[in-house]
Amino acid sequence: MTDARALLLYVLYDLVKNGEYVSEFSCEKVCYFLQRFGAKKYFKLDFQPNFYDPYSGKVRHVLYALNGSYIMGYSDMDKKPFEPLTLVADGYETVKSYVESRPELLEIAQRTMRFLEGFYSDFALELLSSIDYIVNKERTYEKQVVKTYLDSWSERKRTMFSNERYFDVSLNHLQTASFA
Repeated sequence: MTDARALLLYVLYDLVKNGEYVSEFSCEKVCYFLQRFGAKKYFKLDFQPNFYDPYSGKVRHVLYALNGSYIMGYSDMDKKPFEPLTLVADGYETVKSYVESRPELLEIAQRTMRFLEGFYSDFALELLSSIDYIVNKERTYEKQVVKTYLDSWSERKRTMFSNERYFDVSLNHLQTASFA
């Protein structure tokens, strides 16, 4: 078990507890926000604009390493991003003990989980991470600047995130975050 793997799994168990399912996509987004809350030194992932949003393409290697012990259903790295994976229930106590015995990891995990509470769905994770990526790239929370960038990212994003209320909720939520 590494610090990065433990952090990822700890938040994934929370995601499942909140009624969502684990996939390569959700793992990418969880890692993105773990890094935003201070885990960059553990993951060292570089997120770039992609079809679904900022994507590292490296998280699948972590999932492959965890397959069979903490995750089931990732025996090859050819899974589609939204294909469900199963967390092994017996692994939770080991992950919990690991993270909770390391104060810095626990703080990062708790801050990430508090921030993502209510935003664990694939839709919300993509919208949040996309807006956050834009805010950091453009260095502004100005709604029109962020919305214009998001709409130009791809037709998919323009269509999928056309509901102004969801956009506003996400942008406001990001403005209240205390990132590392």
